[in-house]
Amino acid sequence: MSDNKIVFCDTGFVIRLLDRTSELHENALGYFRYFLENDYLIRMSTIAVAEFCVKDKIENLPLQQILLSPFNAHHASKTGECARILYNAKAKGVIEVDARILIQNDVKLLVQAECESADFYLTSDSRSKRMYDVLKEEGKLSFDFTDIHMPFSAKFGVIDF
Repeated sequence: MSDNKIVFCDTGFVIRLLDRTSELHENALGYFRYFLENDYLIRMSTIAVAEFCVKDKIENLPLQQILLSPFNAHHASKTGECARILYNAKAKGVIEVDARILIQNDVKLLVQAECESADFYLTSDSRSKRMYDVLKEEGKLSFDFTDIHMPFSAKFGVIDF
């Protein structure tokens, strides 16, 4: 177990961080600064990099501050276990998602964040919270799901100067 404090960010967070025209840019920037100033390692999956590169270039990622995490076989195995839980939750009507969504990148990223001992998961995707909630209740996830629609100052009770 690592002593490092880890933040795992998804594609949507990074897009908002870099897009100054986004309504969530200031929130993303606030979280980014907060975690850097408080000595967190900020990690991003290679899966999220692939998503980012659909519309932008890897050179535009702030890789001086974000460490890339390759998705590996251990992550894949754990993702399968979690997808099974989500399929069962869907069959019972606990969550409502498209079949395609269950093993999409969101689930892979959530599981990878857990496997890498993340303390926080930064996202702008409020919809993925329902999958997080099911997996958290099943004891598969332990990190804090952090939706950047809430400013970091409200989340952490700090004054933003």
